[in-house]
Parts: sequence; structure tokens; C-alpha cells
Amino acid sequence: MRSKTSSFNKEIIKQDFRNVGWVGIVYFLGIFFLAPLQLFMDLSRMEPQLTNSNRGSFGGIFGFDMQIIFLFLLPVLMAIFIFRYLHVRGASDFAHSFPLKRGNLFNHHIIAGLILLLVPLLLNYLILLISAITMDVSGYYSIIDLSYWLWLMSFITILIFMSSVFIGTLTGLSAVQGLLTYIFLLFPAGIYVLVAFHISSYINGFSGDVVLNRFLEKYSPLINVVEYPRGGELGQYIEAPVEPTTLIIYGIVAGVLYAASFVLYNKRPLEAASKAIAVTALQPFFKYGVTFCFALFWGMYFGSTQHSHDWMIAGYVIGGAFGYLIAVMLLEKTWRVFNWRHLKGWIVYGLGAGILIAILPLFWQNYEAYIPAQSEIKQVYVGNGYYQYESGEESGGEDLSFITSSEAIDAVRSLHGELIENSSSLDSNGASFFIAYQLDNGKEVLRRYQVDREKVTESLKKVYEMDEYKNIRYQTMNLDPAKIQKVMMHPRINHGQEQTVLDSEKISSFIEVLKADLYNLSYDQMVAPRGLDTNVAFMVEGHEANEGYPSISIYPSYTRTMDWLKSEGLYEDLMVHADDVEVAEVYPWQMGIQYRHNGAHFAYNQLKGEGVEPLTVTDSTKVEELLKGRDGQQEGEYIIALFFDENNPDNYQILSIDAGEAPDFIKEHFE
Repeated sequence: MRSKTSSFNKEIIKQDFRNVGWVGIVYFLGIFFLAPLQLFMDLSRMEPQLTNSNRGSFGGIFGFDMQIIFLFLLPVLMAIFIFRYLHVRGASDFAHSFPLKRGNLFNHHIIAGLILLLVPLLLNYLILLISAITMDVSGYYSIIDLSYWLWLMSFITILIFMSSVFIGTLTGLSAVQGLLTYIFLLFPAGIYVLVAFHISSYINGFSGDVVLNRFLEKYSPLINVVEYPRGGELGQYIEAPVEPTTLIIYGIVAGVLYAASFVLYNKRPLEAASKAIAVTALQPFFKYGVTFCFALFWGMYFGSTQHSHDWMIAGYVIGGAFGYLIAVMLLEKTWRVFNWRHLKGWIVYGLGAGILIAILPLFWQNYEAYIPAQSEIKQVYVGNGYYQYESGEESGGEDLSFITSSEAIDAVRSLHGELIENSSSLDSNGASFFIAYQLDNGKEVLRRYQVDREKVTESLKKVYEMDEYKNIRYQTMNLDPAKIQKVMMHPRINHGQEQTVLDSEKISSFIEVLKADLYNLSYDQMVAPRGLDTNVAFMVEGHEANEGYPSISIYPSYTRTMDWLKSEGLYEDLMVHADDVEVAEVYPWQMGIQYRHNGAHFAYNQLKGEGVEPLTVTDSTKVEELLKGRDGQQEGEYIIALFFDENNPDNYQILSIDAGEAPDFIKEHFE
């Protein structure tokens, strides 16, 4: 009997509803339990649990973090099950024997899948919309906020569904379709991270932190949805995860994926079912793409753990070989791939990758050597890392200070030049420095360096001892005493209780003497403070407790601050004195031992564990001299362990001291 071609067949839609309708039901119920039901339960309480972290459609009360699981999972399952026949030879032959053009059959499944995914979202939206019309839910969400939620959920659902459909037309295995869908959605961000890490390992000054924090979410819709602020300002809704412009771009990308899937579906050979990559022309891209990514990943692993370019290259070889074998085995569906043909392919890849690695630094020489001209610089920031700079920018610059004077900018440029000459990107023991130039033309120049501090001490000293740098380094410098509601002082050891200052005049006078001490600090006092500190935190108007209060450590060398504490009767309770120490132990630090970790605490634990006999000190006069040791150092001649309670051996503090500063009784003991 002659078959008749039709453009629409409602039986196919019905059959899809029967086969994969459960996905839509799960989607509806999942969102319903997390959103409308939570609203009704909270409204039924005598005291609704509204906080600043759960207001709005993306807030905690609607469990948006849990909604994301349904959002990421169900569109992929829908695509896998609705196009399952593509990956089974018999089912594929049967489906394509219908009197329906391939393109029309494809569109039937797309329409059925979208209906089953979008209707659950629409129904939940209508329930919440009716609730907003009939009840006062303004504390939970607004209609505009709710409509944006529907837009976001719909577009992300469509994007993930079309991504999985696109991958499904490329592969002949359903399991591979699911796996590759998530790889596809994460791939741009993943390859961006890998490439950024490797560039930062070979190019001095390149900051991988900047790349990760500024741009990463832009390269993956999954990361973009997950990365959003969980907290909100007082009385405000939680900010939506994805910007409207980005949602429009996602919609366009979904359209492009549909068009590409349509073309591939029409050209896909039926016998491609059960093949890992159904399109033969794409198999080399898959093979070498997997090899390249594995090589970068293992190179990153060895580079970040061993801090050595030799180990990174070993990672490229090992990861490249492993990835190449996996890709070939998947394509040929056998483990017997150890032959000359594949070895030749891997050698060719290795030669190409080796040449790329060798010539990569040549393209970045200008980048490495570039220091903006003094006349181009509006202001400059110097810190230890990118995160403080980023958080300051995100707060609108209120907590961020810059160096603006020509003299200080010139000192920073000199320091920058020395960092270029002396830094090493894989120097795990070196100090980290971050420089951000803001230029007159509105552009930024961001650089990060790892360097042995001793190699740049003179240039560093010039910058550190400038008041403008101290305004950056010490957040306290930027505090307005009028906005400080309370000062909380926490002693370093347990003998004293927290002391608070609430009087505004006392707070102002404390800030005044503290700033005077900070401006008076020398380079040595900044990088190697002496004695045990007391932490001071400031409760500032407008700062939420969960954001962390600004704080600073005050040391015995802060003479004006110590005088202020004495005048207020707080000195004895807050600072550590010789009488507080029950016993002190002194260990020789430099004795040819290979220490497993840097830092005085690690060295002390290792020496104690290895049974090194210390010098025990109980005389308060000698302890007074030991309390002049340096805090938080990476090296020194002697390690000092101070114990405050014989019944609590875990209550101790560590200082260190250099050979030239060590008291005679220490030198005589260890001679």
C-alpha cells in the first residue's frame, strides 16, 4: 500500500507523552514541593521564617539550590529518553519507517519534550501568581520577581534540553549522550580554567585568580546559575543568578543548537546507532580534544602539587597518553588499540603539543615586561592577592584604597620591575603580590607575582612604609569612628575575657592612637611583628555579622595603643605577660632537617614529634626576653613554644627568633 507523508502526526506526540510524561510529572512535583508548598507551609506558621537570605523567588525559602538539581537533571533525561530510539538499531529503523519526513519526526519529539518540560514550570508559576494576587506575599516575592524566575527556568531548561539533543545527534550511545551533555555545558569554562592555569604557570604576572573570578561563570550556563549571592540586603529579595542579557544569549544559543541538531539529524546515518561518535568527520576532533584536555588536567595536577615545570611536562605526557587511549577505545569500542597506527597518531599529537608549549611564552614577552607609564596611571592598588581587590570593587570601592601620589606610584613601578626580574610563577614558598593599575583611559592592568621577599626587600620597603600603602594594607585606616558601634578585643590566650568598648568618645580616641601607631610602623614591624597580639574587631554600621567585621591585630610594639589600653585598665587582661607563661620550650630551628611544611608551627610539631630535646625555661625574666620573638615567621634560628596551662598542653603559642637576636642563655645552651 502506498504510504502518505504527513507534516504532523498527533499519535507521535501522544506516544511521547506516554513514554516520557513521567519526566514532566517529576519536574512539576519537584518544583511544587520546593516552591508553592514551602510558601503555603510558611504562611501557615504563626511566625513566618523570613530572613535576608530567603526572600525572593531565588531565596532559601523556595530551595532554589534544590531546584537547580531538577533544572540540570530533567532536561537531560528528557532528551535521552525521547531520542532513545536513535541509539538502538531496531528502534531507529522502525521510527524512520513512519510515513513522516526525518525533519518532521525530529520536530515532533522536540515539541513533545518542550511541552513536557515547560508546562510544569508554567503550572507552578500560575500557582504562585494566583497566590500573589489573592494573598499578601510581598515579603516572599513580587510578581516581577516571580516572572523573572519563570523566564530564567524556562530558558535554562530549553538550553540544557537542546544541548542534550545536539549531543544525542552526535553520538550513538545514550550513556555517552548524558555524560557528554554536561561536559559540553561545562567545557568552555573547564578549558578556560585549564588554559588559564597553564598560562599563569609559564607567564610571569598573569593572574589565574582574575580569570577564575571575573569571567568563569560567563563560559558555562551551569556555573552561571550556581554562582549567585545567597544573601541579600535588609528587606531585599535575593539577586537573580543570571542577567537578562545573558538569558537572551542563552536563548539564541538554544536556537542555534536546534538548527545544528536538525541538520545533523537529517544527515545522520541510521547505522550510526551504538557508535560513540556518530559523525565520522568529528571523530578526530573528539580523539584529540579528549587527549588535549586530559594532558592539561594532569599537567595542572602535577604542577599545582609539585610546583615544578618538569612535573607539569610529565603530567602532559601521562595525561595525554591516558586521554588518547580512552578516546581511541571509545571510538573503536575495544581495548585492543595498542598498534603502530595509534602510536603514530599520539606521537604526532605530542610533537604538536610540545611545539605549542615551547613557543607559547614567546607570544607573551611584551605582556610580561609591560609596566604602564607613569603618565598613564590614575591610581594603583598593591596587595597580596586579587580577592581583596575584587571584594573592594564589589562593595563600590568604599573599602578600597589606592595609591595616587606620583612619588608612591613611581615606587610601585620600581617594585613591579623587580618583581618581573625575580619572581617565579611556581614558587610556592614565595610571597604573593598583586598589583592593579587603573589607567586614565579607564582600562586596568592586573598582575600577580610569587617571589622570595628577600630579593625585593629594598623596593618593598619603600612601598610598605608609605602612608598610602598602609591605607590599603590596614582596613582600620578607612574606618569612620562615627560609624563604629562597638570595639571587641579578644586576648590571644584564654586567661582574659573579651573586652568591649561602646563609648563613642573612647572609640574615637582608640582609633586615633591606633592609626598613629600604624602610620609609624617600619617595614620590619609590618612583616615580622614581635610578641603575641590581641585581635580587635569593629562592629560598623551597615556591616552584617555574617560578612565578617573589620579587624586588626595589635602588638606590644604599638606604644600609643598600649598606653591607651593601660589608661583604660585593659592592658593587663588583653596582652600576654611573662607571668602568664608557665613554661617555655626553645628548639633549634636550623639543624639540617628537611621540614615537611614551612612555618614555625609545622617545624615545632615536627621537631617535637622527632623527640628533639628543647631548652626549658620557667624564669619570668628569661620568658620576658622570649616574648620579644617574632610572630608567624617562615624561618628563624630558634622556635619558642609558650605554654600557659600545665593541665592543657594544647594551649600554647609559637614565636621564633633569629640568631643575632637570641638571648645569651639560648646561645650558650645550644653551643
